Amino acid sequence: MTLPKALRHICKINRDQIYNQLFQLSAKVLQDWFAYKHGLLPGIVSVLHTSGSDLKDHPHVHMIVTGGGLDIETLEVKKLKGYFLTRQRYLANKFRDLVIKKLIYLNSQSKIKLPLKWKSNPEEFARWMKSLRSKQWIVSIQKPLEDLNQIVGYAGRYTKRACISEYKIESISADYISFKYNDYKNTARGESPKQTIKRMHYVKFFDSLMQHVPNKSFRMVRYYGCYTSYYKKDLPVNEKPIGKKEEVELDHSWGEYEELRKMDIQKGKPDPLSCPTCKTQLNFVGLYFTKTKYYDDS
Repeated sequence: MTLPKALRHICKINRDQIYNQLFQLSAKVLQDWFAYKHGLLPGIVSVLHTSGSDLKDHPHVHMIVTGGGLDIETLEVKKLKGYFLTRQRYLANKFRDLVIKKLIYLNSQSKIKLPLKWKSNPEEFARWMKSLRSKQWIVSIQKPLEDLNQIVGYAGRYTKRACISEYKIESISADYISFKYNDYKNTARGESPKQTIKRMHYVKFFDSLMQHVPNKSFRMVRYYGCYTSYYKKDLPVNEKPIGKKEEVELDHSWGEYEELRKMDIQKGKPDPLSCPTCKTQLNFVGLYFTKTKYYDDS
């Protein structure tokens, strides 16, 4: 679910506040649909992504939604078959109406900042917000993923990472940086995105990059519905481990990372090769990649 371009300036001056609403209202849309259509409380994993592949401001939430959930009355786990969501346009309209209503309310309570043209004229702001109902908001629904590793891999590519991978940087010359990005605007529907080169002065490049760094302690991944801690006891436990566990003989010397580890400790950071829970020393084994050679990580 994507915040429309018209609201991105307001988002920039109310960053965490608008991101919180983006999380909460997108989850509410899906929970309301599941309650109305299926009588279920779904599980939702939401991941905030604020950039497009060209580093422009593009706040949107990726969501993994269960094909089923807890029965609202009995809390029994039920699985749904087939297409368990609904039309993208329907969900987009519901999301649009919730966001518009919420932002008008927050402004009436002086809980968000506005550009100067609306600061002294809340009625004009409300009229402008309502005019956004004539626009088509973007909600995209992808086909269900059956494989557990696929689902974890999908979410993992949108968490704990920079908004641009180093392999996309083509060149650094003088004061300019060139990088590849997916040009969806000039790609026909249904086709793989075209790769285009963008060239930026290093000051603008780092400005564009740094705007996507979240504020300290801001949660970029959140859980809703039956995935919240309140309902955790009602969910079945998956006993099947993900991936293969390897037994590794631990090396209790400082090892080849001695300088890095001591530097972190001197700065007041925890030892990066010490388990924060049991304090057992960790041993670096290597980097492992899946068999898939390429991911579309745009």
